[in-house]
Amino acid sequence: MEKTTRKAGRKRTSRATREVGGTRMKADDRRQQLLEAAMHCFAEYGYKGATTAILAKAARVSEPVLYQHFASKQKLFVMLIEQVGREVLRNWRQAIAPLKSPMDQLRVLFRLNPATTDPRTKQLYSVIFMAQTEINDPRILAALREHYEQYARFLTNVLKRAQRAHQVRRDVSPSGLAWQLIHAAIGFAFIKPLGIAGHATPANVEQTIGLLLELLAGDQMTGA
Repeated sequence: MEKTTRKAGRKRTSRATREVGGTRMKADDRRQQLLEAAMHCFAEYGYKGATTAILAKAARVSEPVLYQHFASKQKLFVMLIEQVGREVLRNWRQAIAPLKSPMDQLRVLFRLNPATTDPRTKQLYSVIFMAQTEINDPRILAALREHYEQYARFLTNVLKRAQRAHQVRRDVSPSGLAWQLIHAAIGFAFIKPLGIAGHATPANVEQTIGLLLELLAGDQMTGA
C-alpha cells in the first residue's frame, strides 16, 4: 500500500514537472504565465479563434492544467482585462506620485495613453478593443464596464483636486470631463494604427495636449 502511494505521488510530480520546460511552477507563477500566453494568443487569433487548445499550447501546458487555473476561456479573458486595468492604474500612480500640482499630474497622464505609449499595454489593448465584439457576453460586458469606470474614477479624483486648487474650471462636472478625456484617448488609439499621414505626429500630439489643458483651465489660466 505504501509503495503504491509513493509511486502515485511520483507520477503526479513527474506530470507537473514536465508541464513547463521540465520545471515545476508555483500556482501564482503558472497563472501569470497562462495570462501572458493568452495575451499574445487573443491578440493574434481573437477571442473566438483562440481555442483552449491554442492557449494551452502557447503556454506549453496541457488543457487540463489550463482548466485547473481557469474554469473557462471566458474567465481567463476576463482576468486578463482586469489585469490590464491594474497595470495601467499602477503605472499612472507611479508617474504622478512625485508631482504635487494636479494640473502637472494631468499633463503627465495625457502623455500616458496605455493603448499607444507603452509596448506591453499597447498589445494588451489590442485585446481590450477586440473584447468590444463580445459584449453580448454579460461577464465580459461587466468586466469592460468596470475597466473603463475605474479609469473614470481615477481621472475624476485628479480633476476634483485640480478644481479645488483653482487649476481647472469649476463650471463643469469633473466626472463628465473624465469621460470626455477617455473618449478622446480611445478614439486616438483606434485611429493611430491606420498610419494616416499627419494624424499622430509628435507636433500634433503636443498641440492637442496643449489645447486640452487650455480647455480644462478655462478662465483659471488668466487668474479670473
